[in-house]
Amino acid sequence: MKKQGLFLITIFLLSGIYMSGAEKDDKKPVGIDFFKEVKMLSNLKERQGDIYFIIKQADVEGNNYTSDLFRLENGAPRRLTSSHDIGEYYLLDDGSILFRNAREAKDRERIRRGEPLSVYVKLSPQIGEAVEAFRLPYSVGDIKFIDEKHFFFTAGYDHNFAQLLEQANNDLDKALKEKEKNSMYRIFDEIPFWSNGRGDISGKRTHLFYYNEGDIKELSDTFETVSGLTLSPDKQTLIYSTNTYRGKAPRGNRLMALRVNDLTARNITPLKETASYGGVTFLLADEILLTVNTSINEIGNASFYRLNLKSNKIDKLYSGDPYGTGNSLGSDVKMGNGSSGIKYDKLGFYYLTTVADHAPLIHVAFRDASVSFINKGKESIQEYLPYKDGFLTIAMIGDRATEIYYLDKQGAMTPLSNINDRLTAEFNIITPQPVTFRNENNVEIIGYVIPPAHYEKGKKYPTILDIHGGPKTAFGVGLFHEMQYWANRGYAVIFTNPTGSDGGGNDFANIKGQYGETDYRDLMKFVDTALETFSFLDADRLGVTGGSYGGFMTNWIIGHTDRFKAAASQRSIASWISFSNTTDIGYTFIQSQIGGDAWTNHDGLWAQSPLKYADKVKTPTLFIHSEEDYRCWLSEGIQMFYALKYFDIPSRLVLFEGENHELSRSGRPLNRIKRLKEITDWMDVYLK
Repeated sequence: MKKQGLFLITIFLLSGIYMSGAEKDDKKPVGIDFFKEVKMLSNLKERQGDIYFIIKQADVEGNNYTSDLFRLENGAPRRLTSSHDIGEYYLLDDGSILFRNAREAKDRERIRRGEPLSVYVKLSPQIGEAVEAFRLPYSVGDIKFIDEKHFFFTAGYDHNFAQLLEQANNDLDKALKEKEKNSMYRIFDEIPFWSNGRGDISGKRTHLFYYNEGDIKELSDTFETVSGLTLSPDKQTLIYSTNTYRGKAPRGNRLMALRVNDLTARNITPLKETASYGGVTFLLADEILLTVNTSINEIGNASFYRLNLKSNKIDKLYSGDPYGTGNSLGSDVKMGNGSSGIKYDKLGFYYLTTVADHAPLIHVAFRDASVSFINKGKESIQEYLPYKDGFLTIAMIGDRATEIYYLDKQGAMTPLSNINDRLTAEFNIITPQPVTFRNENNVEIIGYVIPPAHYEKGKKYPTILDIHGGPKTAFGVGLFHEMQYWANRGYAVIFTNPTGSDGGGNDFANIKGQYGETDYRDLMKFVDTALETFSFLDADRLGVTGGSYGGFMTNWIIGHTDRFKAAASQRSIASWISFSNTTDIGYTFIQSQIGGDAWTNHDGLWAQSPLKYADKVKTPTLFIHSEEDYRCWLSEGIQMFYALKYFDIPSRLVLFEGENHELSRSGRPLNRIKRLKEITDWMDVYLK
């Protein structure tokens, strides 16, 4: 296979495709704010042939994002809303569209002050003026409709605020004023006590409610949290997962079935061992398909089961290995988590998965768990739903940003929209070129090289190794702004999916207790192979960067080799010991990924911590961190920066106020620009 990969590259060379810069002289360079040009599509839905979706787009001038609802008409998007803040929406049985939208200034101010309030408006089938449908005195999450006047919903519950409200004799304004007075300090009495993107969560839960023609009945206990609502097609049964705790959140959850007619719930958790339940789909009124992760202390994909709600008999259908659920491919110009749930037909079930560098839709047979691929190419499908004789999808194909496609049963992807087509026509987007290698375990791994724009034959160019997060995510060939920007700035960019990445099965993903070993050697082998294959890569001007796991690996690399002349470590990990006791996923991640904890495996955690090797670092390193990053907390970046300064290594620390772990993907636009400028300027100093 390695020879085939090299042969493929030779064909690129002979055909001229390799000369990416030469044929694109008339196009605009991909600039530092290019991401603002991309319209990110998500929330795909269909009703009677009409196709609806959300478009989100960065507004650099306003330093925020706009998000509105659209309908596809003749390949073009027709805007249905103009409030710029539309998230989830619902297609109701009467033909109308329901969505949350606090249009009045007084309502927005009440929400800003912290009052639990959700206002829903309804848009008529004729797309006239939206009118208020109802309002709920809760911060609503999910809704499952029986009909417009009867539905279940989840909403946030804050035990601390509930106490303030009780002390204020249910005077909401008085309780809110007391909450504002208390904003000068934070009190935690649980773990996890914060969550990335959500903030402080100590004492906070998600409760289940039932709405009955204006009357609301709470169905949760005080310290219970509910998720994953699934309503049966006959609207007689609600399935959800739940757990109840004080002090320390449990690893797994329970599975519950609620009868709609009398609102009684029973525990239907089918497996005795600790497990995590999700991905529920009704096959029959009394039979569900679900995913179960029984190895929550290990690295592995969830398995698929069929559960009979009457007998509680459970049958395993497919192990989930090697094809796990969801699109794990990273990009800084897409929305959504790449999962549209599980659909089924009489022969089996469908779901999105990740395979090396692409994300296909697959079908698993009920009879023998045989797997077939619906699409045949290297598409990255983000969402799908049944449509006509095939499927509607939102996908990235090649150099194109997200578009809507029709996927037929023969595997052909036909574009239905051209929302982002102008980008490939106007901007110098450079096609990544493949290179394959075999690692120490004889596993073939594919990587990619993006040549620098307008490069000249015979010249060598500074090269940046970009490392993805996770580690159980992956890079594909889809559009990635930061890489295209660097290539347009005269850099070559190289990237791959080392051991530990998603898309290669459980054994490939399992690096428990081995961080910085096979994965590190894979990356170095990839760099060597790329240098041997592409003559324009400069071995003397190598840079490295990455975020999250990629930040960990950047920290690890600079402590184990000095071949890189510059590094930019983003939202990184310095010490597994401090990480395990600060991050929102601390004890759960450490147990499943590293093994043990600081008391039972102190030496093991320290041996896999980049901070241990900071005294060996020679590479000038930039550290970027966000002050509200609770996934890889601030202390991780600070510790590595401090250590390098202590050992007199050129280093710089840039902290972003009000940002979290998602800075590079959904941070405020001006901060995204500043982040990318800091990294590029740092590479310019040491590589150019």
